[in-house]
Amino acid sequence: MPGGSGTRTGTGQELMIESILKFNQYNYEKQVFIGKQLFNNRYKADFIINNSIIVSLKWQQVAGTAEQKVIYEIASLIKIIETSDVYTKAYLVIGGNGFSSNSKNYLFSQEHRKILKNGDLVENISVEDFIARLNNKSIF
Repeated sequence: MPGGSGTRTGTGQELMIESILKFNQYNYEKQVFIGKQLFNNRYKADFIINNSIIVSLKWQQVAGTAEQKVIYEIASLIKIIETSDVYTKAYLVIGGNGFSSNSKNYLFSQEHRKILKNGDLVENISVEDFIARLNNKSIF
């Protein structure tokens, strides 16, 4: 089954982020179709903040293939932003203990910016750091 038990628990991450968005009175939408992925399938953002910032949540509770799909996700987000007049930035929020330390090190160092054109449009961030930014109102 796609998104086995290691990813289904990402619903908790989504509920937590939504409660913080509400608490801090952000303008946001949830589960919105916003464009086409890299292979032209419809893309649904987990959240859109202030009508311009895309938030994609990735949760991996147990070791699995989610970390290998992250570069595709980043490339898809870049494509959506490049072809949009609305979206200006994306956050890829990574949580769960299933991501290997090598993948976390790579992702959080923003290494994708060296290999993907316009990679600076997407910021990889831990769920803890994302929550801190939401609480500090430093999402832009």
